[in-house]
Amino acid sequence: MNYDRFTRFLHIFLAFGISAQLAMSLVMTHPKPGRLGDTFYEIHEYLGLALLAVLILHWLWAAMRNGSVPLTQLFPWLTPSRYSPLWKDVQHYSSHMARLHLPKSASPSPLANAIQGLGLATALLLGLSGLLMYLNAPPQGERMSGWLHDVKEVHEVFGSIMWVYLCAHAAMGLLHQFAGHDRISDMFFFWKRSSKI
Repeated sequence: MNYDRFTRFLHIFLAFGISAQLAMSLVMTHPKPGRLGDTFYEIHEYLGLALLAVLILHWLWAAMRNGSVPLTQLFPWLTPSRYSPLWKDVQHYSSHMARLHLPKSASPSPLANAIQGLGLATALLLGLSGLLMYLNAPPQGERMSGWLHDVKEVHEVFGSIMWVYLCAHAAMGLLHQFAGHDRISDMFFFWKRSSKI
C-alpha cells in the first residue's frame, strides 16, 4: 500500500500522542470533590485537545486525498458490498497464520483497513468525549453527574479498548517488520517519497 508523507506524519503524531495519553492515564490524579487534577491531568487534557485536532485533520485529509485507502474501506461494515472482500481477507490471513506465515499484500487489505478504521473511530470517540468533559466539567473537581458522568464512563471504557488496540496494532506491525515487510520503517520514515506497505 502507498501512504503519502502527510498521512505518515499524522500517523506518527497520533501514535506517540495516544501512547503518551494512555501512559499518563496510569499516573495522573483525577479531580475529585475538593481536589483538582494534577499536572499530568492538565497535560492529558491539553494533549487530548491537540490530538482531537490532529484526528479531525486526519479525517479531512483521508476524505480529500486520492490515496490507496478511501474512507469506505475503513468502515466496510457500513457497506454490504464490502462484506464479502472483508470475509475473504479474514480467511486469507487465517490460512496463512495457521501456517505461521504472514501474507504480504501489494493492495490494500480489507481486514487491515477495517481494523485501522476501528482504531481511528475509537480515538475519535475518546477525543470527543474528552472534549465534552473539558467543556462541561464542574468547577473545583466536583463530581460529574447525569449525562456528563455517562460520557466519563464511555471515555474510560474506550480508553481500555484503545490499550488493547494499541498493543495489538504495534504487535502486528512488529510481526510484519520481522517478516520482512518493512511496515514500521516505511510508516515511520515519513520523509521518504512514498510508503509501500
